[in-house]
This record gives sequence, C-alpha cells and structure tokens, in this order.
Amino acid sequence: MASGLNSTERTIISSVSYVVALVVSIVMDQMGIALTPVVFVAFAFPFLFGTRTLRLRGALLVAAGISVTGLALLLFYEGPAIVSLIAFPLSYMAVGGLIGWLNERRQAKRAMWQQPRSLKDRYDEDLFEPALNILHFIDREGSVVRRNEASRTTIGHPTRRSLQLSEYVHPSETTKIKTELIRLFDRGEVRGIETRFVSEDRKSFPVEIRGSRVNERLAIMEARDRSTEAELERQIMETEAPHRRLIEDSIDTLDSGIIMTDRKREVIWANATIGKFFGIDRDRLIGVDAKSALSRYVGAFEDAQALSKVMEEAIDKGERIDSIVCHVRPTLSRAERILEYRSIPIETDRYKGGRIDHYIDITELKQLEESLREKTRNLERSNEKLEEFSHVVSHDLKEPLRTVETFSSFLLEDYEDKLDKEGVDYLNTLKRTSARMRQLINDLLSLASIHMDTKSFERINTQRMLEEIREDLEIRLRGVNLQVAGDLPPVRGSRVRIGELFSNLVVNGIKYNDKALPMIRVGWQKDARSNNNSVTFFVEDNGIGIESRYQERVFGIFEKLNPREDYEGTGAGLAICRRIVEEHGGTIWVESEVGKGSTFYFTIPRAREVETHA
Repeated sequence: MASGLNSTERTIISSVSYVVALVVSIVMDQMGIALTPVVFVAFAFPFLFGTRTLRLRGALLVAAGISVTGLALLLFYEGPAIVSLIAFPLSYMAVGGLIGWLNERRQAKRAMWQQPRSLKDRYDEDLFEPALNILHFIDREGSVVRRNEASRTTIGHPTRRSLQLSEYVHPSETTKIKTELIRLFDRGEVRGIETRFVSEDRKSFPVEIRGSRVNERLAIMEARDRSTEAELERQIMETEAPHRRLIEDSIDTLDSGIIMTDRKREVIWANATIGKFFGIDRDRLIGVDAKSALSRYVGAFEDAQALSKVMEEAIDKGERIDSIVCHVRPTLSRAERILEYRSIPIETDRYKGGRIDHYIDITELKQLEESLREKTRNLERSNEKLEEFSHVVSHDLKEPLRTVETFSSFLLEDYEDKLDKEGVDYLNTLKRTSARMRQLINDLLSLASIHMDTKSFERINTQRMLEEIREDLEIRLRGVNLQVAGDLPPVRGSRVRIGELFSNLVVNGIKYNDKALPMIRVGWQKDARSNNNSVTFFVEDNGIGIESRYQERVFGIFEKLNPREDYEGTGAGLAICRRIVEEHGGTIWVESEVGKGSTFYFTIPRAREVETHA
C-alpha cells in the first residue's frame, strides 16, 4: 500500500496513526491496563509505516521521535521503571536502523541491476520529488501524467497525480503553450519560454519553462516560479523605469535636438530630433567619441569648418557655448533650417565631465523677425509719407480757409452797413464755418501726430500737473467747482500728452454741462481693469450725460452727439484722448447716466518708486 502512495500521502497517514497511538496509550492507562505493552504495540504501526521506504538516517530519526514520545508516557504514567525505559528506545532504534539499512540495500541493488521499465523508473526519485522547480511529465496535449512535490505545493491539487492543460495554464496562454508543445516534440527541446500558470484557487503566477522530449509520447517540463523575481522587477520598474521612460520619451518629443555625452566624451544619447535636423540615423552617433560624432553631421552647416573649430575647442576646454546661430543647408534628406546651438558642460555634485548640446529650431522665429522688420520698415515709410501728406494737405487746405475767413471779416467790417440782415448772417456763417474747418484740420493733424516711443517716457508728478492745468484753464474754470484728489500717484509717460489728456477731459466736462454750478472731480482708484503696474484715474462731471448706446461711439473721430449750434468743438477731443491712452498701453471707457453726468476712466502706467521724482 505504501509503495503506491506519494510522500505527502505517507506523511499524512503516519501523522494520523501517531496521534491515534498516543491517544490509545493514554486511554488504556486510564482504564488500568499496564502501559508498557500498550506503548510497545500502539506505536508499532506508525513506526513501521513511516520507516517502510526511508533510508537509514530517516528511519533512525523516526525511531528517535517515537522513543522520546514513549519514554515521556512511561515516565509520566508509570514512574521510573528501569527495564521499560531502557528496552523501549533500544528496541525501536534497533528496528529502525535495520529497516533503514535494508531499504538502502534494496534501492542500491535496484539501481544497479534493474533496467528502467516504467515512467517512475526513468527519472531518479531523489532528483524528481525534492526539486525546487515544478517538474511535469506531459504528453503531446500538455496533460500532466506525473508531477513532483513543488507542483503540488505551488499549483495545488495535492492528491491528484495528473492535470489537464487547462487546469494549470492561464487561459490566455493556452494557445501559446500548445504551439510550444508542438515545437518541443518536433525539435526535442525548448527553453526560455515565459508564460503564466494558475493555481487551484485560480491565482495566476509567472513562470519560465523549458522542456526536453523523453520519447515520442512523453516529455519532461521544468517550470521556474518567477513570482518573487517578477515582484522585484515590478518594484524596480515602479521606482526607476517610469522616470527613465519619462525622461527618454520627453527628450525624444522635444522640438530641440539633444546630444548628451559622458565624462569619457562618448555620446550616450541623441534624440529623434537630431536625426530630423541633420538627415542622419541618430543610432550612428550613440557610443561614438564626441568629436567623431560631430564630424558626422557638422557638414550640414554653412561655414562648417569655422563652426567645427569652435565646437571642438569648447569640448577640449570644457567651456560653455551660450548661443551660436547655424544655418543648415537643404538636401533630399533634410530641410533648410536656422538653428541656435548651445553647449553646456555638466558640473554637478553628483556628476562632472559630461555635456549637453542643444540645437533649437529658430527658423520660424527668424522668419517672423524678418517679416516684422520688413513690416516695420514699410510702416515707418507709410507714416513718414502720411505725415508729409498731412502737413501738405493741411497747408493747402488752411491757406484758402484763411483767405475766406479774412475776406469775410473785411466784408463785415467795411460793408456791413451796406448789406441787409440776411447777407450779414451769410457772412457770419461763412466765417464760423471757415474757423471750424481750420480747427478740424488742426485736430486731425494732432491726432495723426500722436505716436510715442516708450523709451522717451518719464516720471510725471500727476498732482503737480493737475495744479498747472488748473492755472492754464483759470478763465474757463470760473464758476466751475474743480475738485482734485490730494493723493494722486505718479505715472510714467509723455508729460505733454498726459497733460493734454487731463486737460481735454476737464474741458469736455465744462463744455457739456447744463448745471447752474458745474462740478468736476479728478481722482484715482484701483479696480478690476488695472493691475499693480498701472493706475486707474477718473474725471467725473455732473453734466448732460451720455446714453448707454453712444458710450463707445463718443470716442470716434469727429463724433458729436449734440447739435453743433448748442456746443462748440469739432468732436475730436475724446478720439485724441483714446489715442493718447492707447499709446501708453492703457484703456479708456465711460460710465454715464443721462441728466446726472459722466465719469471717464483710463489707465496709465505706474511710475516705479526707484525712479527720481519729477
């Protein structure tokens, strides 16, 4: 019976019978039966069953274990009976040694004289069962016909000698394993195959298998459990690989070409953009000396010899190159480009001696710069022609206007008494219209001439400027309540234009006011339309107000929303204000309610505190 059982089954039966013998001995002693013969008889079965197939050392260990148990029972229940205490261990040790010796003799003879006649005989029991890796004898379909202890422990199904392919191979790997089985029986051997097995509780684990054909129907397959190895690999991948992949992929996706060299001056990495820029295989550069690698693509540049000399000198001396503009000549394998070359030595606490070369594509930037320069030149020429045209036209227009206005005055002075009332009105209308036309031309010239260079901006004491404006407008401000905040912040801009801006808005508040006591208030505030680099000013009046639908239109050139005979002016004042504000990089807007007044807001750059006060 024992010869047909595997080691696990024999161990289970021996353990159970040992426990039974122990219980029987204790029960018999409680019943008053002499314990010595009971112990001898009760432990005979587990002893003989357990040592039946063991070699000498194993049999002696089992005999020693049972002897210790028997002596403990005898000492505890019967007391120090010298004969029993000596006879029990001696007899078990002698019998155990004899059984072990006989088993070794029998196995030696079998190995020497018997030819293998079965699957069990073809594979050494001492190598098969104790093997650390999973061992399977399998047929052509992958069914296991015999398995070792490692298979029963790892895969499960400990009481089964055979397994079907689907019971131990992961479903997704079945087709792959069947293909490898065909190769195994055709070629006689396979190795290094990574796949996944499943255990009895349906948990998968990675294995690496190799196999060898035994005969036409059978093969032996060894599977190494890679669970621990795979877990370590996973942990390493989680900690290092993502960062490496991220770095490599990030460098490869850059629009800039990158070449990295180590302290040995060998290229360790060149990204995909390098190949695109120079029309070469980047792999030809990796592992090559830095100068040799440079020689493989430097010929793509215009003035290649001079560039190569500068680059090689920087490599030899370990110097930094901040910026060199290089022109790449076009060929069938590369496009024409303008590159900015930078070379930076690696000098950190952890690594010294390496180098990173950058090639930044600035082709579009240079094209945009050239286009911008051309547009600027055209705009400057256009502005010069426009200014020249404006002055010529204004001169040509104002000259006949002055003539009309002068002769109208002469006629009114010399012939007023000879003309009827209607004729006098005609001449007065002609004179006023000529004067208004002259003012329109002047306003148009003023608007066209507003063009400022920010380099000419200066710090302006706004508080002092408003006091000067109050003095200049003294006559117009008679009967007007002008209130100026006492903490106006300094600004940065054109002193003349900023003064014109404030003056125009104050005059505008006086002009379009129907109240008995006009009120104008000048102040500043911070709101959502400004930031720390600008100041929001306001000029508030209690005049006639502006309807909401016209609050954007009032900033148009020559826009007057009221009849000309009611209010003097050309309608260019607010357009000039907007132009001045926009030339300073600010914005202007109005908030108004008809009959209650208007508030004009505008932003102007704030003056820095470190500037000298005006």
